[in-house]
Amino acid sequence: MTPQMLTLRIRRIPWAVLCLMLAAYTVLGHTLAQLDHPRWGLMIGSLIALSLALIFLHPLTGLGRIIHNRFQSDTLAFCSLILLAGFVSVLLNWFKLFLPFFMIFACEALARIDLKTARMSEVSTCLLLTSFSWAGLFLGWFAGGVYRI
Repeated sequence: MTPQMLTLRIRRIPWAVLCLMLAAYTVLGHTLAQLDHPRWGLMIGSLIALSLALIFLHPLTGLGRIIHNRFQSDTLAFCSLILLAGFVSVLLNWFKLFLPFFMIFACEALARIDLKTARMSEVSTCLLLTSFSWAGLFLGWFAGGVYRI
């Protein structure tokens, strides 16, 4: 691999979006470090980051199947809408708790779109999303748990 090819490959990565995602996960890691059991919070956050990276590989195919299966009968559609209304009321009640997760979902989606636009492969996209999210989680957990910033 020539140095010019390596430069083109590095330049192709959307660094601004990945740094934004790193900052979002750092905030979440700092929040998780303030819990009573910060190691459990870090493990759960790491699993959430990995699962989000895997979900955002094919975001619309799974959602289309769920919507198609859920709304085939009127009873299931009604029960789904009732559950959705309950979830929205809980979400609005605990908005401060859900705000970091909204920020992470938005950053992951933006990073996925930019990585797809940059024509990155699915494996490299998943590795980049997972590595930046874990780096942000550990950075925030370290800053919040060790230094209590």
